[in-house]
Amino acid sequence: MSSTSTKPPTSTNTPSLFGRFWALPWKIKLIALALVPVVLFYAGALLLSLFNYAVGERTGVLSKISKKGVACWTTEGELAQPSFSKSGALRSGNAPIDNTFYFSVPDPDVRKQLDAVPPGSSVSLQYEQKLFALDLPLPLLCRRRTQYEITGVRFAPAYQPEEFPARPIEPR
Repeated sequence: MSSTSTKPPTSTNTPSLFGRFWALPWKIKLIALALVPVVLFYAGALLLSLFNYAVGERTGVLSKISKKGVACWTTEGELAQPSFSKSGALRSGNAPIDNTFYFSVPDPDVRKQLDAVPPGSSVSLQYEQKLFALDLPLPLLCRRRTQYEITGVRFAPAYQPEEFPARPIEPR
């Protein structure tokens, strides 16, 4: 009895993907290896920009809204918040407190809402805070120059401090 075994034909001529890469000319290998970190950074930044670090709302008077950019145009704005005081021990030096909230507006519908706000009106801005600003003039990463993306606008009542009694407090 003779036994015949059928073995699948093996091809020793087709190198693996890794082998094909090293068979390329050195200039193409150099360019490919230089692009790998750029592509990984781009993919990581795009992935991280999808997640929110915080969601909240800020109230104040809209003081500025403008389009900024050279190669990449974004809509940026400033919200003047009501003044507040902090303890001097919390500040370094005697640095002034900046009550300005800097934000970006990637959505054109929200931009139209902000354009409709009368000057000097008090507004509340709903925002999503991202981990970092996307200030890169690259497609899909050209949305904002700050960490804060405005997602909604509504009118807020004007800030009225509570009235304190006019008479002094008498010691006991």
